[in-house]
Amino acid sequence: MRLMVALIVVLAASAVAAQVSLDDADEVMDARSKELRAFQDRLNDADPDRALAVLKLLIVKGDPDQRRLAIRHGLQSTDSAIRATTLRAILDSKPTLVLTFVPVSEEPDTYYFRTIKQSAGVVKDDKSSEVLRKISGFDEKEQCWTYTHGVYAPCLARMRGEVVNINFGGSWGNYTLDNSGKLIGQQAINDNLTNATIDLNE
Repeated sequence: MRLMVALIVVLAASAVAAQVSLDDADEVMDARSKELRAFQDRLNDADPDRALAVLKLLIVKGDPDQRRLAIRHGLQSTDSAIRATTLRAILDSKPTLVLTFVPVSEEPDTYYFRTIKQSAGVVKDDKSSEVLRKISGFDEKEQCWTYTHGVYAPCLARMRGEVVNINFGGSWGNYTLDNSGKLIGQQAINDNLTNATIDLNE
């Protein structure tokens, strides 16, 4: 009985000690906001080389908050160099891309459905589909970002300027960045033309 009482007292004391006050929470939040504002200032550095270096660092190696800050900054920029650097940094960070396809034809053929299924994708009731692709690295020889497919590492993405090329369904599709942070393009999936989207926002 004494042991049980002692244990209850210890647990109660631990619970009290573990409590966080509103002041503690405000202090942490204020410190974090101050830190992120400092990074925002670095992203707006008057020296473009320094700003781009920080941008790439935050996207590739930053924590989730830093990464979101840098991606939002880069994708919303009107500077083509910053947008292109942002796209490359995102691909270099080895993200999982969600490829969304909407067939142009109301009746895509069986090869469309078969390709999506073989790619572990999902086809919705309206025949649109989603496929996940996890970038695994960069092939210097082929100059492309790759993904793992069994023992192989085929090309998935290439870039030229701000244009991103995606390899899927037996063809390369061309994608460009819109104002909302999405890559928009068309992808022929075994001769079934689709309107395609890749959302890069986090």
